Amino acid sequence: MLKLRDKVVVRTDGGSNPNPGRAGIAFTIEKDGKLKCAYCEVVEGKITNNEAEYIALFKALDFVSKNFPDSEILVLSDSQLMVRQMKGEYRVRSKNLLKIKRDVDELIEKMNFKIEWNGRNENKLADHLVRLVRGEIDV
Repeated sequence: MLKLRDKVVVRTDGGSNPNPGRAGIAFTIEKDGKLKCAYCEVVEGKITNNEAEYIALFKALDFVSKNFPDSEILVLSDSQLMVRQMKGEYRVRSKNLLKIKRDVDELIEKMNFKIEWNGRNENKLADHLVRLVRGEIDV
């Protein structure tokens, strides 16, 4: 059992436009109620919204594993599909999603990890960053 030193809240988002198409991902990291990191990037290639959501989750968890080891992690996402798949409520049928999910599962094996759905209004910064890197809005 891991000794918990920190509680870290991770908010993720991903999207593509068109779907599939040019994609952006983003995540934010909060500790003790304070923003510690905000990250966004364009994902090369033509991918779906769901793939972008999973890539954002993977990148966020990879960051947390390296920068906040032994932390209790709460991931909040506005992707109901991804949240339900991660909780085992829905099966992953897409081969592309299944590959990314396996990578995520490998990361969370050693983590104290929980994932919950939250609405887009509660995920404003990550949503804004995704739209920014996709060129839908200006700074």
